[in-house]
Amino acid sequence: MRRPLESIQWGLYCTSSWTWCIGMYLPFIMLRLWGWPGFWAFLVPNVVGCTLFGLALDRKRSRALARRLGWTCALFSAVTIAYQLYFAGWTAQWFVGDAAGLRTVVATGAPIAMLAVAAMLALRDDGAWRMLGAVLALAAPAVLLLPGGLAGAGAGAATAGTPAADSTTAPLLGTLPLAFALPTIIAGFLASPLFDLTFHRAAQHAPSPRLAFLTFGATFAAMLLLVASFNDPADGMPRLGPAIATLWAVQLTFTVGAHLRELFRAPPSIRLPVPLTGALIALAMLLALPDVAFAIAPALGPGEPTYLGFLGAYGLLFPVLAVLEARGAPRAMTLAILGLGVPCYLLGAWEFRTFLMPLPIVAAIVAARLVNRATKS
Repeated sequence: MRRPLESIQWGLYCTSSWTWCIGMYLPFIMLRLWGWPGFWAFLVPNVVGCTLFGLALDRKRSRALARRLGWTCALFSAVTIAYQLYFAGWTAQWFVGDAAGLRTVVATGAPIAMLAVAAMLALRDDGAWRMLGAVLALAAPAVLLLPGGLAGAGAGAATAGTPAADSTTAPLLGTLPLAFALPTIIAGFLASPLFDLTFHRAAQHAPSPRLAFLTFGATFAAMLLLVASFNDPADGMPRLGPAIATLWAVQLTFTVGAHLRELFRAPPSIRLPVPLTGALIALAMLLALPDVAFAIAPALGPGEPTYLGFLGAYGLLFPVLAVLEARGAPRAMTLAILGLGVPCYLLGAWEFRTFLMPLPIVAAIVAARLVNRATKS
């Protein structure tokens, strides 16, 4: 009985480590832009991608893949930490009113406090992390009992200074832009798990990786539905209050701690230079400052374009690296495709010219085939 229970705990640990600022905020943007079709286009590839990781990789294959991907796995953790800290600094401002000085204080104070707590947690052992992740995943629905949870449904939560306070109730975009965005969504959620060192830890330590990741897929789908329950259809935003604030704070801290722990424990072949990680964190905190935030009205409010810019790491950078870096493609080729991909992604994410978004993924696949032919010949 102990071995299945331990595998289930590892699955719940992954649920907590993967519930971060993408799963806790992107559903609101997808619902605002495309309604429920957008939400399901986000949920299904996400859940399938993370579940397939454990079905395809056992302990041995996980170790081999992590070795082959090397430093890019550490880069994934560093970018993920920076992304969570940006989100913490950005959203903390929504709870303190419009005073510019106070917003600046919380924009810097929230991520610093989160980083400090996460660093202390990162020193704990596997057993403690496995148990903590399981407890948080199972206890997450309890936030609905807090103010702003079920009791706040339908009350309308957007306030001045938050994104989309003036948006309409109907989806802002049609289904065709969503169809063009779908290949990028699928590529991101299939490729990104390959770089996640917390997933590799679970696959390498769970007695049954299959049971762990089946548990993960089911409970993570439930977590995304929990997040969607906070959507206020009147403005396309989450209902602000203690409920969503608690969920965000707890899950973000867990994710930052889990990835800090992986960076602390990474073998030399996977390690990333500390100054690079520090620079990413400093940049994220700078971007969260209220004077830096910008909007693209009417669809994207202040800070959301930067949020979607960070998201490009998972919809562009890591899918391209998954296709090319692991196959030994020339670094210049990878950089050229990423150079092509950045404007394609940003035009799709910011101006909704989503027909451009698949181009870098297609280019990476073509380049990978050329590399394979050259290797065989």
